[in-house]
Amino acid sequence: MKTRTDFSLSTIEAVPSGSKDPKLPIIIGLHGRGSDSQDLAGMAPEIDGDRAFRFFFPNAPKPFEVSPGMAYGFTWFDGWPASKESIEASRRTLNTFIDEVNQAYPDHSDLALMGFSQGGLMTLDVGFRRPDVSTLVVMSGALYEKDPADFRAHPGKHVLIVHGLYDDVIPVNAARRARAVLLSHGVDPAYEEYPMAHQVSAESMARIRQFLNESMR
Repeated sequence: MKTRTDFSLSTIEAVPSGSKDPKLPIIIGLHGRGSDSQDLAGMAPEIDGDRAFRFFFPNAPKPFEVSPGMAYGFTWFDGWPASKESIEASRRTLNTFIDEVNQAYPDHSDLALMGFSQGGLMTLDVGFRRPDVSTLVVMSGALYEKDPADFRAHPGKHVLIVHGLYDDVIPVNAARRARAVLLSHGVDPAYEEYPMAHQVSAESMARIRQFLNESMR
């Protein structure tokens, strides 16, 4: 696991298996508000078991100001519901980062986005706009509906949504709404609810691992 600053977003790159294969499938993990690249990095060895993956965990582009002059971690966008301007800015930034990852490893076999909370929203927002992203995992996230992607533009994507029944940060109805919207556009996501709060549990982690190992090329 190493920190790289040669991308537009500071990022952790991890290959838990130690493989040197440049064709490894790539998973990009997007943290939530007030966190950083370290937040999801611990998931890499949990996912990387049955097969080998290359992981990237970038910092979101903006420091998260808890109060004026006091920053804690990073944020993908402002407000909840998200402000359109900050969503558009982060969409451009994340697309640039993904392009850089593709340029660094042009022979990779597959590409997934995986996000928690704010990162889950960005996963849906950006993942459906890109033909190169085959697999999306949304943990405790939501769907940004003011400027949605064309969900039918790139068919065949594998989508998993997991959410806690007791989530008091982003209520489970946000996940149910995301699922309903996707279904109305012909996308049938794998969908799981767990007896947990705004978190990743051992049970949801096992499902995520299974889904990524089965879905990615």
